[in-house]
Amino acid sequence: MEDMPVFKSYLRESLEHQKELEKAIKEKDFEKAKKLIDKMIDRTQKGIEDN
Repeated sequence: MEDMPVFKSYLRESLEHQKELEKAIKEKDFEKAKKLIDKMIDRTQKGIEDN
């Protein structure tokens, strides 16, 4: 249970990125969408490697 606040923090950040990605796609800003996806992948990979 001690990991729960860390996980919730990760989920909040992930949700914010998803909302930004959705907005970029709706606006057909595919360059921004690609950058957001790359950022999400990078941060997730680093989070996995830290554990």
